[in-house]
Amino acid sequence: MNEWITDTLSKLSRIVGRYVNHDDVLIRFVSLWVIVAILFTVAWVGGYSLLPQGLLRGANPGATGEYAGSVTREFLSLFAWNVGVSLIAIGANTFRSVNTPLGYVLQVIQAPRYGVVWGTGSLALGSGARITPSLSVLVERSGPMELTAVIAIVVATRGVMIWHQTSGPRWKEPFERVQSPRDWSLTRREWALFVGGYALLAVANYREALDIASVAG
Repeated sequence: MNEWITDTLSKLSRIVGRYVNHDDVLIRFVSLWVIVAILFTVAWVGGYSLLPQGLLRGANPGATGEYAGSVTREFLSLFAWNVGVSLIAIGANTFRSVNTPLGYVLQVIQAPRYGVVWGTGSLALGSGARITPSLSVLVERSGPMELTAVIAIVVATRGVMIWHQTSGPRWKEPFERVQSPRDWSLTRREWALFVGGYALLAVANYREALDIASVAG
């Protein structure tokens, strides 16, 4: 039984890896987005149903809970913070373990954390009430747009590798320098997704600034 489970997980891992690391940037984007969406939703529902309210309130160093005073200043603050987060993800892509960039791993870790924040009502601003899982909430809030934007940026910059770990075990094998930033290049479709990701991020942050102003202003 254990052997069957191990074999099944190994096959599933290879299938997932094939799609999230596909040569076509759109296939990479859709594949990673689906994985992140599943993890976010499971954590959201689980946090809503099982975890204490406000569990992660104040855990985000970029969310002080203080209104910047105007929509413009709030937008610039949010956008600057999220651009910084995206640059960290791009920097993480300079490390690649076998076929998987580290920036992908960051998105897989961040998604369930954000889902728990929603489920436990741990957002910096607002009533502190849990966000009830529903499709309408996904449309009304800017968080899913932010996640989508960062995923677009990360998959578009998959090729910015410098250090590579050629084989497992991943926690043991060293990384070797295989190229430099001078070797980096993006295709036209990757550039389009990259620019589109930042445009979507700006829209999401402006929308969030408006929401925050309506609550705190």
